[in-house]
Amino acid sequence: MLGSSSALGQRWAARAVIAAAVLAVYLPGLDHSFQYDDLHSIIENPHLRKLANIDDFFSRPEMFTVEPKSAMYRPLLLVTYALNHAWGGYLVEGFRGFNLAIHLVNSLLLSGMACRFTGRVATGLACGLLFALHPIAGEPVNYISSRSESLCALFVLSGLALYTRMGVRGGAARYTGSVLAFAGALLAKSVGMVLPLVLFLYEASFGTSIQRRIVRVVKYLIPFCLVGVAYLLGMRQFLQAALVDHPVRGLGVQILTQAKAIVYYLKLLLVPVGQNVEHQFNPASGLGDPAVWTALALLGSFAWCLIGVWRRSGKVFFWLVWPSLFLLPTFVVPLNVLVNEHRLYIPTMGLAVSLAWLMTHSIPRPRALPIMALLVMSYGGLSLQRSQVWRTPETLWADALEKAPQMPRPHLYMGDVYREQGRNEDALASYRRALSVNPQLLSGGDLLALYNNSGATYLAMGQNEEAAEWYRRALKIDPDYAKAKDALEALAALGESVWDPDSESRYQQGMTSLISGDIERALVALNDALVVQKHPKIYQALGVVHERRGEMRAALEAYQALLRFPQVPAGLQQSTRERIAVLQAQRTDFD
Repeated sequence: MLGSSSALGQRWAARAVIAAAVLAVYLPGLDHSFQYDDLHSIIENPHLRKLANIDDFFSRPEMFTVEPKSAMYRPLLLVTYALNHAWGGYLVEGFRGFNLAIHLVNSLLLSGMACRFTGRVATGLACGLLFALHPIAGEPVNYISSRSESLCALFVLSGLALYTRMGVRGGAARYTGSVLAFAGALLAKSVGMVLPLVLFLYEASFGTSIQRRIVRVVKYLIPFCLVGVAYLLGMRQFLQAALVDHPVRGLGVQILTQAKAIVYYLKLLLVPVGQNVEHQFNPASGLGDPAVWTALALLGSFAWCLIGVWRRSGKVFFWLVWPSLFLLPTFVVPLNVLVNEHRLYIPTMGLAVSLAWLMTHSIPRPRALPIMALLVMSYGGLSLQRSQVWRTPETLWADALEKAPQMPRPHLYMGDVYREQGRNEDALASYRRALSVNPQLLSGGDLLALYNNSGATYLAMGQNEEAAEWYRRALKIDPDYAKAKDALEALAALGESVWDPDSESRYQQGMTSLISGDIERALVALNDALVVQKHPKIYQALGVVHERRGEMRAALEAYQALLRFPQVPAGLQQSTRERIAVLQAQRTDFD
């Protein structure tokens, strides 16, 4: 009994040490600002401001953001954002504190699993500390929009822990909980789809006979597969767009690029220095790329070593391999960002378990303790330092620009920083560099932001003609982009010479036809002009055309639409109001 009580006390002491370490490293950065994707998915997202919208989060992916092109299906993530807002509005400490709490729970869950599988509290403590403080695992704490990664990991760890405990009392409830946790992982982020593969690896690595393992796989994994299939069917439109209709890059290039990325990730895990929100990393140029062959050779050697581990210990093999399986989706789903640190959040668990095993099982204690202390202090110091980089957009993107000057996005976002500071010339220079540095890495969304923000900068400088030209470029990327459309319409309403060339040409055709008496052709041309650009002069001309055609209700609607434009010139306002008054007086004739 005393032994049991002592072990329980040791486990609670280990948890307290892990919690204290996490809080010491991350609490100083609790008030750091929201960052780039946080703006469109949290700050500007009106759907998060009412808890009544929670039901819609599960059926409407467009509620993820105010930018329709960036819609994602992550309903549980949105639920946590909505709860944050309900508790404290846009208080950044609340959002970052939520991220910190998830990371702490994940660290404790991993520590508990390591302790249970090895039978040593020391292994659990070492594992929890190494994962909690590893600098690579810090992005989901420092970057609120990376919460999807840690939230998904929370459900993955919970599902795995419950599944591996089915053999004890209450096994049915634990199994049901494991299936539900899998569903939760999927509703947080699609990478949760890997969990059934992890469970299959667990069944293959443990047990006594192949026949028994096959029976368990068939018996227990079918419900997981059914949940996964249901999720994939619901996501088929997104997958179709990402993999078939509009892939960022070809599948072959994606596979070779991610083969290179695996080696790059391994370097970041083993030597966690040079962290960056945008790493300087280029796609593979093909099978002739020396970096690809080097990566494939290293991966082959690593796989050969893992086969040797498999033969000696299925348990060790499982813990070495399962976290890295969560990088597999990146080989088939091409994403805009080639390498990203938050993708290493779960794989970092494998490194933590491996190092903890070495420290407590393979290295004599007198040597292991100073090595472990050095690792923990190094990881903690680097994480604390990295956390300070996330303090403001300026500190984040200045750091990114220093480390990755050949990547376009740091220039884009640094330009946004300059624009917010009123340094318009510096902003335009940054946008120009973003367009000229590695332009093949710019996605459609990047170009849209560059064109729109260049327009906004010129507008702030009072150079309306230049602003209109950049807004038009943005609309060529996305004709429905509201920010650019609204800006052009506002400029037009101010009476500036900012006609869209195509719209102006069609307007002139319509006016020529109207003057010559060809009313039908005038109507077609003016409607075509209106499709391209809404302009008060088009509505004025349409009102005249509809009057000539005897369509008084349509004429009245056109004149009323004209008056809804802000700051219509006084003379045009007066004449339009007079015409509306005449039509309304005659309304009994056409109602």
